Amino acid sequence: MYDSNFDMQRLMFHPGEVAHWLEHGQSRGPLYTEMALSTRCNCRCVFCGVDYLVNKTHDDIETADAKRIIDELHGLGNRAVMFAGHGESLLHTDALEIISHASAKMSTSVTTNGYPLDDAKLPLIDGLKWIRFSINGCDAANYAAVHRVPEAAFDQVMTNLERAVERKRSRKLGVVIGVQLVLLDENAGELVDFARRLKAVGVDYFSVKPFSQHPLSECQLKPDYAAQAHLEDALEALQDESFKVIYRARSIDRVNSEKRYEKCHGTHFISFVSANGNVCECNVFDGDPRFLTGNAREESLGAIWRGPRRQAVLDFIDHDLDIAKECRDICRMDECNCYLDRLKNPMDHDDFI
Repeated sequence: MYDSNFDMQRLMFHPGEVAHWLEHGQSRGPLYTEMALSTRCNCRCVFCGVDYLVNKTHDDIETADAKRIIDELHGLGNRAVMFAGHGESLLHTDALEIISHASAKMSTSVTTNGYPLDDAKLPLIDGLKWIRFSINGCDAANYAAVHRVPEAAFDQVMTNLERAVERKRSRKLGVVIGVQLVLLDENAGELVDFARRLKAVGVDYFSVKPFSQHPLSECQLKPDYAAQAHLEDALEALQDESFKVIYRARSIDRVNSEKRYEKCHGTHFISFVSANGNVCECNVFDGDPRFLTGNAREESLGAIWRGPRRQAVLDFIDHDLDIAKECRDICRMDECNCYLDRLKNPMDHDDFI
């Protein structure tokens, strides 16, 4: 069973680690890591938040380095890793070997555009908790326009999705298979029909989330979400016990809204490892030297996590970073930060549980 509330924070399920941070001002290690196996991507999506990084270099992490980093994360107590990052991780030649290695040690997941998930790599889903296909066009022409690829790519992605669902069914796997779409003016028109197709394919869920402007991105979009509000009821009408629609209305409502906290504390519990080995305190600012804590090809993650360079970055985030001006409006750690901020700044009546 999985929780389909994608807008909630889950730090509350790790009270020991949170209590340690509250007492000591430091966590013992990351609970969750995002890891990129490649900076390459076969798509050029119109909404890409990291277009300033993707395909600028062609880094694929060395397989031995990736497996060693995973082992070090396990030693630090890391609970989960998502293979995603600023590129398409499944383009890595040894994606199956690396991801399977991780799945034997901790909870694992993959976010992918789905195109590279061919028959040779498909077994990597066997050990995953979940895999999420990022499909942001509702038919071949729409997909080509949004992802900026040939129309034939859509059919290949849908075929790969169908094969993943069939493998799950035939082998009775526990992996949750979902599809996520960034809602844009360009793809809203055929959204309900696309959801019907995904239901017929047999995916577990279809998630629709808002576009979030990345502060460093070259793309500048302003979707009209007020005009798309009617989609929520139409999509949720398709739900049944085996197919969930996760229309992220709460996130949509927060687009361009002010932060509900003054400081980012969430980075104490997560890590981001890029395909070039760089370890960054926040994935939004990958490539920004202010957030770089070290390189995992050159030193151990334990040394990086406890080292003076990372402490300097944490101090910068705590004292100098203006999150209202510099940060993404709907970042990965937004809900976690609300939770941690309340713990750091309790209110008068909190004892009345």
